[in-house]
Amino acid sequence: MKLTKRFDPFRADADPLSAYLSDFRFEVDYFTHWPQQDFKTLKNLVSTRIKLVLQTQGQAELTTRSEHFMLDAGSVMLIPPYSVYSASTFDHVDSYEVFFNLHPFTREHAFLQQFGFTRILHFPKVMTPAHIAALTSCYEDVRACRPGCYAQLGALLQLLFIRLIRLQNAPALPTENRSREQYVISRLFEYLEAHLSQPIHVDRLCEALHVSQSHLYRCSRDVMNCSTQQLVIRYKLRHAQMLLKNPELSISDVAAAIGYDLFYFSTQFKKAFLVSPSEYRKNLLHCLQNA
Repeated sequence: MKLTKRFDPFRADADPLSAYLSDFRFEVDYFTHWPQQDFKTLKNLVSTRIKLVLQTQGQAELTTRSEHFMLDAGSVMLIPPYSVYSASTFDHVDSYEVFFNLHPFTREHAFLQQFGFTRILHFPKVMTPAHIAALTSCYEDVRACRPGCYAQLGALLQLLFIRLIRLQNAPALPTENRSREQYVISRLFEYLEAHLSQPIHVDRLCEALHVSQSHLYRCSRDVMNCSTQQLVIRYKLRHAQMLLKNPELSISDVAAAIGYDLFYFSTQFKKAFLVSPSEYRKNLLHCLQNA
């Protein structure tokens, strides 16, 4: 006698994690492959994006000011935005890196905080040979721009995050809807997008949003975990990173495009990423050529 299991219609209250994840989209900026890397050390790395390091072969070392991690085949490293770390590889290391943000961006910090992803985390031997094969196949499809490849990558990231969340034993999900604070920050981003090439003053920003400076500061802290001024700078520098991909734009052009003079732009960029804009571009173009 053949036995079949009847599945009930989907109910959000029965699986709140699936309902929660359906509100987010993975916006990938870079998906890179580092094949057969030998001895190499990179110091003081930092990114405005969430980064996943997916180790498929060999051994690598990642260090912060207070922690030390050893990555073996099958390991996954989750690195939240603005984390500073150094990395070293040993013989015949093979790995993939994915840089991405979560959309809506105004809820990214809350997402990371909800699941304990606000610090660098090491998940040893998470990926099985089947996971590695799926990752390799996805990379080849993205590189060849095959139809559906970006949806495939998004699905792969979502499956990986589900696995990491389960390993984290995260607390129960919040049930509240979009908060007033998130709404204010969404409007702030809309204003910044429309006035990207102009100098931004917090007092004028508050006038445009019809909120007090203290209220906007609280919203920035609660939603994005930084001050209003820091949020404006981070937003502009994220756009600068994208513009630096274009070798036809000079560093001065990039600075002007986000409303900064060259000196202030270079100072803020190096403060955030520990390298100058020109050094960042050089490293970026090298990565893209080897992707």
